Amino acid sequence: MSKQNQKEARKLPGFYIALCCCVLVIGIAGYFTEKRTDDSAPVVNTEVIEVQETDLPVFSSELDQFTKAALSTPSPAIAPETYDEGSKTVAVEEETPVLAEAEPVSDYAVDNPDLDETAITVSAEQPVFITPVSGDIIEPFSSGLIYNTALKDWRTHNGIDIAAETGCSVQSVADGVIDKITTTAMGGCVEISHAAGFVTSYSGLQDIENLTEGKEIQSGEVIGTLGDCKGENVTEPHLHFEIKKDGEAVNPADYLPY
Repeated sequence: MSKQNQKEARKLPGFYIALCCCVLVIGIAGYFTEKRTDDSAPVVNTEVIEVQETDLPVFSSELDQFTKAALSTPSPAIAPETYDEGSKTVAVEEETPVLAEAEPVSDYAVDNPDLDETAITVSAEQPVFITPVSGDIIEPFSSGLIYNTALKDWRTHNGIDIAAETGCSVQSVADGVIDKITTTAMGGCVEISHAAGFVTSYSGLQDIENLTEGKEIQSGEVIGTLGDCKGENVTEPHLHFEIKKDGEAVNPADYLPY
């Protein structure tokens, strides 16, 4: 072997060592590059997006012209979560909350525990009564038997006796229709039917000749004048007044504005 060949042979180990070092450096650099890429994905964007006003023109395809940009919303919006998938950015859809079906509200009047079962519900059709004459009650209503000195027997007093002057006007206590016009031991008597099953009776009347059965009467309309009401314990001038509800006698003092 010549001297020249011997020199070339001595250089070979150094060359191979340098080559191995280069390969090692390239491998280490590739490892750290791959690790840093894995640590950076996925990235979740939870920043609050603040929409700001802008005066820059925006082209509208519908109007085929430039218009002002949309104004900002009054409150900031949250950007949807995204992550990188290769070279594309994929948005994560948020689940829409499902509202529970509301339970039906029970009828207040039926299921209200505060409603007193003993409370009396007054029909909207019940008339508002006024007094037939101005005067005090001198003989009250009585559902029990009392002795009638004029007729000399025991009987109930199904109405009230209201003191009044002879000849004064007697008026209907509510809107209604005249049912009966009769003459009894207590004088002229007029019965008027009203709404909600009420019937009123006026005894001791005179000047009722112009009345006819079936005639409509308004509240406060004069139906006659006070005459002589006989056949009762009370001897001074008075009007005998009765109220029936669904055919049953009731105390007029409970309905008149006394």
